[in-house]
Amino acid sequence: MPNAREMIGWLLLVMLAVVGAGAAVVGIVQSPNSAPLPEAVKNTLAARSYSEVLTESIPQGKQTDYLVWQAPDRLGGYIVHNGNKRTYVYVIGTAEYTSAAVGPGTSTNNLVFTKRAAPAGGAAVLDPARGYLPYAGEAKNVQKSGDTYSFTLTQTSQQGTTQTGVFTYQVSGQYVSEFNLTVNTESVQLVISQVGTSPPVALPSGARVVTAPVGSSGTAG
Repeated sequence: MPNAREMIGWLLLVMLAVVGAGAAVVGIVQSPNSAPLPEAVKNTLAARSYSEVLTESIPQGKQTDYLVWQAPDRLGGYIVHNGNKRTYVYVIGTAEYTSAAVGPGTSTNNLVFTKRAAPAGGAAVLDPARGYLPYAGEAKNVQKSGDTYSFTLTQTSQQGTTQTGVFTYQVSGQYVSEFNLTVNTESVQLVISQVGTSPPVALPSGARVVTAPVGSSGTAG
């Protein structure tokens, strides 16, 4: 996958060692037609497909990923970075395909994709929803207001410094529709839609594929 790896969207939660949780449960009744958070997370991740908009903000800038997950092993879409440049990325089975950065008006039929081996674990390990939503299971105490759930998780580094993340989940019906995480001046927002009805993940019609040299890695963006 692209240089999103360099942004908090792919790395931040790996660094959050859970050593504490904050806040008390607020007993506000949720909508009668909405699933509780653990069930909504399970339903979302079990869906055959969903669309995602992942926005990562750090002091150095912002990046937005527009992706579609298709079970069991497909993830694809494009990443907006450097103002408005787009990098198209797809993981299909055991292969990863990455385009060069292009302007927003570029026809996808003219794209050239570089093909590489997918990372270990395939599309699932790069899916933002699979990276973030399961952290709902780490919360010890949760604030609940209607269909919005929030909690904090605190990290203590080997050097003794602490860092606290504020997690918020919005449930709509039987699924999670939005996730937010804030850690100091860095933040992640993940909006999930079209659960079960997203378009299939496939390379654009007419796109050309070239094979990357042996030993190269996906570093688009």
